[in-house]
Amino acid sequence: MARNLTDALTGVLDDVLDRGVEVHARGQNQLEVRAHLLTVERPTERVLVLPARRNNIFAQIAETVWVLAGRSDIDFLGRYLPRAAEFSDDGLTWRAGYGPRLRDWGPGTDQLAGVVHRLKEDPNSKRAVMSIFDPASDYGDSKDVPCNNWLHFLRRDDSLNLSVAVRANDAIWGFSGINFFEWSVLQEIVAVSVGARPGDLNWFVGSMHVYERHYATAERIRRNSAPVSPYHYGVPSLAITTTVEELDRQLDSVLKAERLARDGEYVPRVAGLTDPFFAACTRMLQIYNMVRNDEPADAVLDALAGLPPSDFRVAAIEYLARKRGADFSYELPLLAQERAFLEHHFKAEAALAKDRANDPAPEKAAAVAEPV
Repeated sequence: MARNLTDALTGVLDDVLDRGVEVHARGQNQLEVRAHLLTVERPTERVLVLPARRNNIFAQIAETVWVLAGRSDIDFLGRYLPRAAEFSDDGLTWRAGYGPRLRDWGPGTDQLAGVVHRLKEDPNSKRAVMSIFDPASDYGDSKDVPCNNWLHFLRRDDSLNLSVAVRANDAIWGFSGINFFEWSVLQEIVAVSVGARPGDLNWFVGSMHVYERHYATAERIRRNSAPVSPYHYGVPSLAITTTVEELDRQLDSVLKAERLARDGEYVPRVAGLTDPFFAACTRMLQIYNMVRNDEPADAVLDALAGLPPSDFRVAAIEYLARKRGADFSYELPLLAQERAFLEHHFKAEAALAKDRANDPAPEKAAAVAEPV
């Protein structure tokens, strides 16, 4: 059992690199482990800041909000994931976007509300299931067929456990890039809604794989002999307090503030946005848009300083420092835990960078990207 996403990813990469079999599928070579199973004990420790992984926390937040809101449009997602349009059949939507399938499967079918209703009606129910794969449409010819297919919520005592079934998972861009993050957020929302705490998050994968373009990345991640997460240093995560009944109102506030931020208007405190997690999501999306809009560096630093001490703030600093090519964390008033983790991270990243010239093969640029 892994503690959190950081531990889970490093374990997955060890497994795939050590015993994976190379196959050629969808025009790409990949190392694959079949029938992979893992369990994560603390799914709320979902933020990944790992040397050589180069994670994009802003894209994870944006896509998660987009899914929870039931959306499938490229207009919103493409600002945070420029490659999104490559996996659209019409350039406008993701045909198999998870959001509509979870929130609007057929007339009046909100699977999220249905699961919460089922668990409130019978806390020990084994029938709290959300389906994503649609046989009526997903056997057709499309760029976009869902990789994640089935979600099962199971309450036992005061813990709400979630099991996810995935037909095929790219360990770098799929599993650790978005899927774990978005489903752990969904798990926490359902847990809050039924008066439970998030329990285990279980992952069943038919094909867990690493694409050839990521072989060198996976090997570099493994060279870090003591990978740790922000949570090992005591950096806190941000609690979700929103129930399913309140979710759409909170998301509406996030999305309205995001739209203003695209146009250069940044609202520090959004009226009615009371959830600590979603309030921080809003501020994170504002920070990303401030950078995109070329706002002054001092304004970006002020926005970072205004974030609560958290895994989000650490991940934002790491991402922006990487883009700037320098650590600027000492310009910010951070908690000792945040600063200690960032010092550890940047030292480990520098040590890996020294070894990069000795990689057995250069990282291959991705001509296409795996849809997530």
